[in-house]
Amino acid sequence: MNTHTPPPCPPCPRLPKRARNAAAGAAGSAGFTLLELMAVLAIVGIIMGAIVGLRSDNPEGLNGAARISESVFRTARGVALLSPNPDENPETNPLYNIRARVLILRDSERQSVVLQEDKCRRMRVIVGGTRKPEETKPEQYVWYGTKGADTVLPKGIFMVAPDAEGMEGRVSKITNKDGTEVTMKLNFEPDKRAQTHGSGDTEWYFYEFNSDGTANMNMSVFMVADGRWDPEKKQPVFANRNSVAGFCITPSGSTVGYTDVAEMNKSLE
Repeated sequence: MNTHTPPPCPPCPRLPKRARNAAAGAAGSAGFTLLELMAVLAIVGIIMGAIVGLRSDNPEGLNGAARISESVFRTARGVALLSPNPDENPETNPLYNIRARVLILRDSERQSVVLQEDKCRRMRVIVGGTRKPEETKPEQYVWYGTKGADTVLPKGIFMVAPDAEGMEGRVSKITNKDGTEVTMKLNFEPDKRAQTHGSGDTEWYFYEFNSDGTANMNMSVFMVADGRWDPEKKQPVFANRNSVAGFCITPSGSTVGYTDVAEMNKSLE
């Protein structure tokens, strides 16, 4: 039997030392900063919400807006689970008791840069914590945001605020466990430097998640509805109190979607 041994393969070209070091760095310590990771999570969540929600039979409608909003909440929960410290100097500025919040724009002193119509439409994910492990009070928290990751609901669709007029029984419900506060002050411009709790030029509604993924809330509701912006009242006005969509946030941190009040009430049971 004739046998034939194939010639050996030529040696693979060796990368220059500089390229090898770069590759090693990419596989080792180099990577996304925590703020970049927050932005990526937010963008992915928004895109997924848009893909699911903006179907051909529901273009930019209530269900699409609700799904986009739900993606923002899931992003916040994911950020809380990651428990990042976004500080520029995490070793010298440690962060404990980390939580994440979903913010919804309520009002701002910076009227020159804030669109009135963005109220109850602009959403943001922030992450915060305390400087010492034993500090757990809300006023001891500092908060971080990242630019370019805000979500704005489709035009003509607004969050139904807890105090919305004419929408009794069909409003968002925020039940934070740390107290009765449902809003917080924080600057309109997000900043990678720490902002202390209660300071800032803008007021936001907020929902909160713990580092284990649970909601720091009892059963809560996020609701959206068709409306128009009333420049005199400086708030959205809703045309049909029965035309709503949204979801419940359970204490475990998961969300339960609904398209009418009956479904919402079932979720709250």
